[in-house]
Amino acid sequence: MIREIFDQFVNCRQSYSDIRRQLNDAGIANHNGRPWTDGMIPTILGNENYIGKTVYNRTSRRLGQKLVKNPDNAWVRGAAAIGPIVDQGIFARAQKLLAERRVEIPEEEMLLRLLLMLRRRGKLNSHIINTTLGLNHVSSYVKHFGSLRKAYALIGYVSPRDCDWIDTRDFWAAEQSRHATELAESLRTELGLQADLVPDGIGLDVGGARVVSFLVARRLAHRGKDHAAQWKAYRRQISSGLLAVMRLDAANRAIEDYVLLPAPLRSGRYVWLSSDSLRRRQGALYEEKGALFGAIKARVAKTNRAAPTSSAPSKKRSKSGRPKAKGFGGRRSRCGHTKPLR
Repeated sequence: MIREIFDQFVNCRQSYSDIRRQLNDAGIANHNGRPWTDGMIPTILGNENYIGKTVYNRTSRRLGQKLVKNPDNAWVRGAAAIGPIVDQGIFARAQKLLAERRVEIPEEEMLLRLLLMLRRRGKLNSHIINTTLGLNHVSSYVKHFGSLRKAYALIGYVSPRDCDWIDTRDFWAAEQSRHATELAESLRTELGLQADLVPDGIGLDVGGARVVSFLVARRLAHRGKDHAAQWKAYRRQISSGLLAVMRLDAANRAIEDYVLLPAPLRSGRYVWLSSDSLRRRQGALYEEKGALFGAIKARVAKTNRAAPTSSAPSKKRSKSGRPKAKGFGGRRSRCGHTKPLR
């Protein structure tokens, strides 16, 4: 997997976001068992452990003082201390690309380069910015100008993307967490279950197993009189438990109703909902939050009653075998066709 990350960055010139997306889409967790973020990719690409070096004295802390980062010339390196897993040549090329991305240029120059790219391509988006040599990473524009939209405004560009949803994303994330917290309290008081919020705050675990996750589905623009209303929800990497989806109204400002979907669903980053898909997915529609919570509690109670109180040894012999190694969901050969990783 580490070699694939280097190959995608150096040979295929994939951005941090592209590599992170491939890892998460393939269901590969990071070393903490959580989804990858953009910031983790450059950390791996700059880690000298992968070419066999151990590095000490990166940081130091004097008695009673804060931890500080030491300059590179103060680091202590042990060459050939461990077996390398990345070729020295590709590692050196990766460091060169990382250094180019870290070059600081004045904000006026950042905007000028962005304007020139707009004139050349006729449009701008995160993918264009992150994959164009000479342009800063999107995170750099956000750091300098507050948001990508503000940088766009300074060069007179209006993105066709629905940015209103981005502005309200924090609000709806808080709503997901509020719903999960209320349901957890109800499960504790009414059913006596120990319901724990998951780290991202949008779901609940009971006995270490995911029982429900809350999603927000925004309503898509109406396509015509003959077309049914459709909603779209970002599913993240949820693969177990019920999905409680909050469907928003036509303005995407308030919750219109709730849909409860069974799991597991077909793989994919998004859940698409319409009248037809509800029947196909065996989903249940609820007008109010109370009715939704009642249905979830009934299912959780039924599951806990059906669960065995003691685990008896199984008489069936299990097949022994070596676990399969996970990869990128298929290795991309020369940044194109897919071949299984070995």
